[in-house]
Amino acid sequence: MRLDVWLHRVCLLKSRNQAKQGCQSGHILLDGQPVKESRELRGDEELTLRFPRRELRVRVLAIPTGNLAKRDAAACYALLEERALRDEI
Repeated sequence: MRLDVWLHRVCLLKSRNQAKQGCQSGHILLDGQPVKESRELRGDEELTLRFPRRELRVRVLAIPTGNLAKRDAAACYALLEERALRDEI
């Protein structure tokens, strides 16, 4: 599954367009490296998402085959770290 689709389906970002913009601006990293939104996820990969005031590190646990309910979305990833940022971005 494409990275932008996965981020939207597991409710980490509100839209695929947000995922695309995040990838293009370098705010979404896969295993520490900038990544394109079209990258196919395989599972057991580490993503870093940089938001204006916080940074999330998550591990991909599952790749859903269809749409998910919000309550089930968190089962697809493990939150490794969440930290507040000071105007670094």
